[in-house]
Amino acid sequence: MGYYYINKNSHSNPGHNNEVHLSTCRYMPSETNRQYLGEFANGVQAVSAAKRLGYSRADGCWACCPEAHNG
Repeated sequence: MGYYYINKNSHSNPGHNNEVHLSTCRYMPSETNRQYLGEFANGVQAVSAAKRLGYSRADGCWACCPEAHNG
């Protein structure tokens, strides 16, 4: 289980997605640029939760959530 956050700023990455990050990720957005999603078993579950919250372009971070990264 891990704590997951979403980057509220979709313009900070090349694909213009809202990236989901594990709390220990080195690419974690600043506190003002992130929203806590919750505790999940993996990045796939966290991305699904983000999409339910309205982040239709949610995608897993390539570094900390490779199982949920769509490129």
